[in-house]
Amino acid sequence: MKTTTETNTKLLELIEYYEVCNRCENKSPRTISWYTANLNQFLTYLKSHRLSDSIETIDIKVLREYVLYLFKRKRFPGKKHNGNGPGTLSPQSVHGHVRTLKAFFNWLTNEELIDKNPTKQLKPPKVPKTLINILSDKEIAHIMNSFSKSNHLEMRNQTIFMLLIDTGIRIGEAIGLKLDDLYLNDGYIKVFGKGQRERIVPIGNNVQKAIHKYLFRYRQQPANSNISNVFLSINNKPITENGMKIAFRRLAKRTNIMRLHAHLCRHTFATKFLSNGGDIFTLQKILGHSTLEMVRRYSNLNSDHVRAQHHMFSPMDRLRA
Repeated sequence: MKTTTETNTKLLELIEYYEVCNRCENKSPRTISWYTANLNQFLTYLKSHRLSDSIETIDIKVLREYVLYLFKRKRFPGKKHNGNGPGTLSPQSVHGHVRTLKAFFNWLTNEELIDKNPTKQLKPPKVPKTLINILSDKEIAHIMNSFSKSNHLEMRNQTIFMLLIDTGIRIGEAIGLKLDDLYLNDGYIKVFGKGQRERIVPIGNNVQKAIHKYLFRYRQQPANSNISNVFLSINNKPITENGMKIAFRRLAKRTNIMRLHAHLCRHTFATKFLSNGGDIFTLQKILGHSTLEMVRRYSNLNSDHVRAQHHMFSPMDRLRA
């Protein structure tokens, strides 16, 4: 530590202070919660292994041993095999824990709470690159046909599904939409993404019509006049992210498309946008990514598109006798 008046600073105190600083920087509640939960898991590891939880004693050796522990650690009961061993954490999950530690110790360094950053030499584990198995047109049609038109909650869910497929916005952005964020006659909506960054997202004609129909035929009166969310729960209050996770799980079971979840709609939109001729820079703006790094993975289009392109342009098939 740089201060001489205070030594043996406990990790718990710094985690709590880090959370306060993240809130002051107006980071998203989900990001703050994720950082805090990951750091508390690291603190639990130190205590369970009878290691000091003083920030001064945490070095690269302790951190690397923690990473190895994460690879061997059992997941919560009921989690499926993920290719990293039965019931163990995936490389993606371990990668997230390492990113959290690096962010935390970078903050400690910048705040001059420590002299040396032990995560400087800590490299995140390599994450295997896998093709995203997006929804096919046939599956999208099957899902669309599964909604009951006689139930206002079903029509709400259908409208949300259409919106996610057509725009690629996150589920949190969709359920956070307010009536004032809709510019249906102009063909766009305003969404607030990570870090409360506002962006304009275009919507297609079919989704414009679907939202109009939902608003005038199926949306119930809000529980009180202060509620202006577009999508409401069964209690006519703003729908929660957890509520939509449950709705998507039920939808997956009903349609027998078990890999279906809200974020798959975002992957599906991005991949289909590019395969239909959209450019990567426009996609970046629509998705709200600050860099192209996250968007480039969608350039590796799904296998169905690759097969179709090869069928059209196969050198041997196009060879003339």
